[in-house]
Amino acid sequence: MLNYKYFFTFIILFSYSNAELIKPANGEELSYIHILFEWDQEPDAINYNIQVSNQSSFNSILIDIEESSNVYINKNVFDWDNTYYWRLRTIYSDGSYGQWSEISYFSIGEKILTNLDVDIYNEDLIQDGLVMYSQFSPYFAVGVIDKWGNEIWNTQTAYMNHINKYGQLYGVNGQGVKFNFHHDLLWETPPGTDIDSHEVKQIPNGNYMAFVPTFQLGPIAQGPWTTLFQNLGYAADGITNEIPWMGLRIVEWDQYTGEEVWNWEPFEHFTMTDYDIYEQGGWWGALFDGFFDWMHSNAFHFDAEESVIYVSHRHLSRISKISYPDGNVIWNMGLPEEYNTGNNNICTDLLFSFQHHIQLLDDGDLLFFDNGNLSDLLFDEQFRTTRIRRIKVLNDNSCETVWQYELPPYLFGEGMGSVQLLENGNYMIYTYGNGFGSDCSIFELDQNDEIIWKVTSQNPNAAWYRAYKIPSIHPDAFSVIANGYTTLDNDTPVIEFDNNLLKFTIYNKSGYTLPYKFIFNDLSNDDEIMFENEEGEFLLSPYESTELLFSSNNNMTTTNISLDIWPIHHSYGKKELLFSIFSNSLFGDINTDNMINILDIVSLVNIILGIDDFIQSADLNQDGISNILDIVMLVSIILS
Repeated sequence: MLNYKYFFTFIILFSYSNAELIKPANGEELSYIHILFEWDQEPDAINYNIQVSNQSSFNSILIDIEESSNVYINKNVFDWDNTYYWRLRTIYSDGSYGQWSEISYFSIGEKILTNLDVDIYNEDLIQDGLVMYSQFSPYFAVGVIDKWGNEIWNTQTAYMNHINKYGQLYGVNGQGVKFNFHHDLLWETPPGTDIDSHEVKQIPNGNYMAFVPTFQLGPIAQGPWTTLFQNLGYAADGITNEIPWMGLRIVEWDQYTGEEVWNWEPFEHFTMTDYDIYEQGGWWGALFDGFFDWMHSNAFHFDAEESVIYVSHRHLSRISKISYPDGNVIWNMGLPEEYNTGNNNICTDLLFSFQHHIQLLDDGDLLFFDNGNLSDLLFDEQFRTTRIRRIKVLNDNSCETVWQYELPPYLFGEGMGSVQLLENGNYMIYTYGNGFGSDCSIFELDQNDEIIWKVTSQNPNAAWYRAYKIPSIHPDAFSVIANGYTTLDNDTPVIEFDNNLLKFTIYNKSGYTLPYKFIFNDLSNDDEIMFENEEGEFLLSPYESTELLFSSNNNMTTTNISLDIWPIHHSYGKKELLFSIFSNSLFGDINTDNMINILDIVSLVNIILGIDDFIQSADLNQDGISNILDIVMLVSIILS
């Protein structure tokens, strides 16, 4: 006899294979040693047992762990120039184990960064994370190291000049590019663009922005070089326009079409009477390169809140605030008038020179790397000094120094340089050092202005560009688990409902705070659908999880469902879940001597109705039987 107590619903999935090993792909060669493992979810899994070995026989086990999601990252076991094997099996709620998957293998390539010396002065105060930097001498490379100087990741795909808080990478490889830690090129400037290598970024509206060289004929300024230029046949009188001056346009490209949609032309906003009269490098460069490197703009920061762009022009020792989109210069910050780089500069008492890496902090402060190439002249110092500046601009006409740090003389950097404010209040600083030499260094400064960690290249010809502290090399790492994923007695995989709610658990495995987007669709062709279509966004902190819930109206018997989900800033990591479903609404707590389970009822109904493929039938309407509830009632009468 049937006891009618409650409804329960199953969704049958037809698109999943069991425990397919996804990452690393079989036979793949990797360029990193923090290894991400990913596999398909298995029905009835409580945990997964992952084993890794350096032998295909698994006689030697390097990793033997359990994981509840379907993504696992190991940071401690793997090394360069090696091959590894891995396999996985399901652990069930009763403690039993499933069969081992097929064995998959991967290899790790060679290290490419120059050797480093590391000094750790206070490990307890170091910000957690890894350090990423670009190396352009003695050869090109981009790499990530840990706090002990171990090489974690490398690439020669592109030269990195910016990484944002979401782990998106930007740089150049002949063109301006956006790329990722998998070495994929996600965007590049239009073919033939003469891109400058200093700064490529994606601005808040999603478009891309960078510097592009622009030229206009101008005079050769008079100075110690005048006679040399005159001997080469130039007038070199400071008046005659006879040599190209190079400025840098700021250009914005549409993120989808690559069309140039906005630009800022320096020759329209700056006067050529402003130029550096002290640092000779620009004019000697004019002799050898055929043009005068007038501005050497090297950094910009787009502030969407105020709709302005802050720009650093190295050879003018000038920082500009530019209104967007009209391009008007709100102010120029720089040297006093007698230094020939502008007669309307604000904050002339700061006396910075040849600066790099301008950025606006969340509190409105400006942070930048003051190389100090003219500091001996400006401060009447015996040696040139590099300073880190954090300033607040007041009413667009004066400045207040919030914090300043003077690098020791051996770390003076005449070129390049970067600074990053870290989450714990420390600063990550890169300095080129005292010319080409062994002092090319990255160091972390604590809140008491003490160096607590420092890495220095062993190569005397080393030159880097910028350095960033990052939380991980896997910003796209996340896991999606379908709650209640199980099997029927015939081994058909299903998701079991809980109070008519379909549940998915999302795990952020990345180490970054990231926004995610999802699109959930009932793909039924009928007018009536089982689920309402939904899309939305949510934010996950590092290693946090959340649940997505979708409610069924129980009016349908079959449908198709899709769930697409991805980190908004890493859309290449999208997971697309597609499955066909069959809703079998029956009374639960079946208690009869003649019926063992639901499948027996289905088999009996097949016999009664003469339906060869009951499960594939979505619209039962034979001999007065209009739906599954009628079938259950009919079977209950027969069994009574």
